[in-house]
Amino acid sequence: MSQRRLNAARILPLFLVSGLLGASSAHAAEPNTLSVSEEKAGWELLFDGESADGWRSYRQNTLSDGWVVEDGALVRQDGAGDIVTTDQYEWFELSIEYKISPGGNSGIMFHVTEENDAPWHSGPEIQVQDNVDGHDPQLAGWLYQLYPSDVDATRPTGEWNQLYIRIAANGCEINMNGVRYAQFNLGSDDWNQRVAQSKFAEYEGFGAAGRGHICLQDHGNAVSYRNIKIRPLPEDGSVPNPIDGTLPLHVELAFHDMQWEGWEPEDEQGRLKAFRPVIITNAADDSNRLFVGDQHGVIYVFDNEADATTSKVFLDIQDRVSYSDQQNEEGFLGLAFHPNY
Repeated sequence: MSQRRLNAARILPLFLVSGLLGASSAHAAEPNTLSVSEEKAGWELLFDGESADGWRSYRQNTLSDGWVVEDGALVRQDGAGDIVTTDQYEWFELSIEYKISPGGNSGIMFHVTEENDAPWHSGPEIQVQDNVDGHDPQLAGWLYQLYPSDVDATRPTGEWNQLYIRIAANGCEINMNGVRYAQFNLGSDDWNQRVAQSKFAEYEGFGAAGRGHICLQDHGNAVSYRNIKIRPLPEDGSVPNPIDGTLPLHVELAFHDMQWEGWEPEDEQGRLKAFRPVIITNAADDSNRLFVGDQHGVIYVFDNEADATTSKVFLDIQDRVSYSDQQNEEGFLGLAFHPNY
């Protein structure tokens, strides 16, 4: 039988799209703004970087003068007091950045109600503090006295940290700078046991409101918040799909007459052999060559043209690759995309 001829999707448009996406992602979004995809996905700003509209002091109708807008951040100054959102939320995702002062302490609470003297009597708190010089044994990102973390992903004082908080009927989580700190379920047996063993046990209804305000705590130290974004969630936790159109691309067959040097589609017993090529990279030297690896440890090279039919073996390390068909896409392909390859 002649050498196997492979049908493959033409990859030229993919290199172009990848390059365009890489160029756009190199520029970080302006603080306190929503991207088009975020808007389509249901995110809303809780702070626009210019005014504190949408916030008020706890159990008050207006915002304390101790909270001010400076350099695109909501900043706590002396005598500020705790503040809450004017709206209440049931299930949601919250993304927020904070910058804490040396030795400082603050907090972010959810499901806060206002029948108590302090917001932490009703709303669970995600700790915000300087983990180096702070005095509270509850560290930043922990759900206070309930769910700690065994990692510390915080950045130093004076730098922005990002918290992602998901409060949903089908599962809650806390992430610090992209690192997951905790997962939990409100009202579960585990939750109730932890509350019962904490200082919050004496406050009837703690963490049980099911709906309430988001609260930023004044703990007596300077702290700044920005990029405060929220996405309300339905009961099932689903989110809107930000994709509402199609790209002007189409798929064409390419390399369908390619002959892979040295490769035969049958083994000595006449059985078909698996062949799983993956494009690794282009040559990036204006030669318009492509490098394609297979699972056995062979890298082929050929011209990046849709009608190309001839390949050459560029590298053969089959003697150093362990592979069997039961491994599916592993073998050499498990290393093909290593950044230091």
